[in-house]
Amino acid sequence: MAAGFATTATMLAFSTYILSTEAEVHKKLQAEIDEHWQDNKKELNYDVIANMSYMDLFLREVLRMYSFSGRTSTNLTSHCSGTIIMPDVYSVHHNVDLWGPEDVNLFIPERHVVKRHPAALLTFGVGPRNCVGMRFAVMVLKISLACLLHTYNILPGEKIRQGMSLRETNVTAPEAINVRLEKRIQ
Repeated sequence: MAAGFATTATMLAFSTYILSTEAEVHKKLQAEIDEHWQDNKKELNYDVIANMSYMDLFLREVLRMYSFSGRTSTNLTSHCSGTIIMPDVYSVHHNVDLWGPEDVNLFIPERHVVKRHPAALLTFGVGPRNCVGMRFAVMVLKISLACLLHTYNILPGEKIRQGMSLRETNVTAPEAINVRLEKRIQ
């Protein structure tokens, strides 16, 4: 089980990586944040964040492309007692039958406009044993990204073109994210 700030921080790291490498996505998300920020007199609250539709699409795509954890079984059986069973979330999230027809390796937030089976996105699990902190984690991510993108542009760092190396423990996380923050003039 993965819980706490590590998973949220990991998703924020993946998000900043994507924003530094996908200029159009960065621009679209920043425009939505600025619009909502201005319309609500610079006050970000639950209702304002919840109405950011592109932010929702963006985070769903980050969660699809960069799943951070699997899930272990909670019941022992006589056939595999003591064995940890982890679902292959990566294969589900990169399955062209579920996430096509666009290339599943491309970052396309708009693919989440299409209604899909609830188990097509397994980042927080599904059913009665899904992550109890899901809503809180997503809200923390949205608020963090809104504040970050309202104040800064996220640009590629010097080594960003080398890609992103992942380390896998109980949480799949980037080794390092090399981005640069540039203060926005408002």
